[in-house]
Amino acid sequence: MLWTEKYRPKKLSEVVGQYNFTIDAESWVEQGNMPNVLLYGIAGVGKTAAGIALANGMLKEDVDNNFFEINASDDRRLETVRNQIKEIASTKKIGDAPFKIILLDEMDGMTKDAQNALKRIMERYADNCRFLITCNDRFRIIHPLQSRCANYRFNRLQDRTMHKLLSDILEKEGISHISSDDLEIFIESLHGDMRRGLTELQAATYSKSSILNQINKNQEPYTEILQMIDENNYENSLGKVHDLLYESVDMRTICTNLHDVIIKTDMPATKKFKLLRVVGEAEWRSSSMTPKLLASWMIGQMI
Repeated sequence: MLWTEKYRPKKLSEVVGQYNFTIDAESWVEQGNMPNVLLYGIAGVGKTAAGIALANGMLKEDVDNNFFEINASDDRRLETVRNQIKEIASTKKIGDAPFKIILLDEMDGMTKDAQNALKRIMERYADNCRFLITCNDRFRIIHPLQSRCANYRFNRLQDRTMHKLLSDILEKEGISHISSDDLEIFIESLHGDMRRGLTELQAATYSKSSILNQINKNQEPYTEILQMIDENNYENSLGKVHDLLYESVDMRTICTNLHDVIIKTDMPATKKFKLLRVVGEAEWRSSSMTPKLLASWMIGQMI
């Protein structure tokens, strides 16, 4: 069984590192009512898991019949909102549940037209349905939807929190060949992404390979990009970044990993500072520029 599923929080009390959300969510469960909710932040910090834990607490034994999860980036069309989501929201709840709950995962992948249609459904069926929305980039959610939700930013998990969680999991799995020092180095490379940490740690333990090798393997594409930039190879370095984007790696993650590779590389300080400045500005621009356009700008500035 995948560790990401096996160790997914089932209750709000198991959600870690997101105190502002959990204290409010526990209050909603106690009162038996909740607003529409928007959870945003980087990948792998528990947004979807927290949403499911909230639904479990709110709906209790009626959760199976009244909770619906839709990946909004897969079903991003206007027809999905008008047909599937509207049908769920408009039909009566089953059992003693206070209302239905619809989790729209990765909402920033849904078109603006579909988001506008959802706004009307959210208003019309407010007595019968609540919406849980998750996204990485809140700026890609239209403001009328943001304003109809309680907004919670999910922060990167702190390294010490991840160290405790992963150490406990290794102990439960009976795995003892990974040292605490290696685990610490591994966690530093994750930048708070717990889901990625679980996936890669499970892969490393099953193959009995060093988790430090896993780090090097993950950084290979970024090392190659940096080498191509050093050779003034604009076309291939940009193509490599595009490959990562096609694999659903967001620009912020690409910038973070390039930063780590640049820091470790042996090059003149002036060139290193130039590259770090460009990567830092690219990360800042990632909330307002389309990924392919930003990639072209970043590589052009680095060469």
